[in-house]
Amino acid sequence: MKRLLGVLALVFTAILALSGCVNMNAEVNVTGADQATGALQVTTHQENLQGQPFEDVLASQLNTDELDQILGEQWSYTTVDDGENVGLRFETVGKMNFVQLQDAFNTFGFPISLTDKGGEFEFSMPGAGEVVVNEQFTEANLVVSFPGKVVSHSAGEIEHHSVAFDMMAGAEEYKATGSANYALFYSVIFGGALLVLVLIIVLAFAPKGAKDPSGH
Repeated sequence: MKRLLGVLALVFTAILALSGCVNMNAEVNVTGADQATGALQVTTHQENLQGQPFEDVLASQLNTDELDQILGEQWSYTTVDDGENVGLRFETVGKMNFVQLQDAFNTFGFPISLTDKGGEFEFSMPGAGEVVVNEQFTEANLVVSFPGKVVSHSAGEIEHHSVAFDMMAGAEEYKATGSANYALFYSVIFGGALLVLVLIIVLAFAPKGAKDPSGH
């Protein structure tokens, strides 16, 4: 970012010292009404480590005690190695409400905003002038996912239920609106109604008890 903050500043500086290039991928995943999760991954190409173990090299550059203190109870992190890239992946500790997720992303210097518009969820984040990608990033992407379809977006590209923003290309503002997923809701309603109908039919055609010959 233009002004690296907190965790991102620590990790960016550490990986930059190792290789001179940094890739960043952030994820905002809206899972339902006032519920969301987040993730952020910072990596470099494995070949830049020249055969050295990532954990050993990173330990010489990064103060993990300081990192843990900044993360608090909002984020957990693990090392990643997909055979091509190595680095750190941060994930929110479970689902959060929208305000909690906004606060969590502020730790990284991302002033995101999430709003429930009554069946639709709106994501926004300032672009040029407030959130500008540092020129030493080689890749910087932000993916926002919704439980239902994408309704509208500015900049970025739609990928299924997500909008992917290329932060290297930049934008005046990053915005996306997605719908709730009503498919499960309707399937539950339909399934419940069908069950009631089956019970009514079964009871209607069930054999009646034999009449008591005593008249009782």
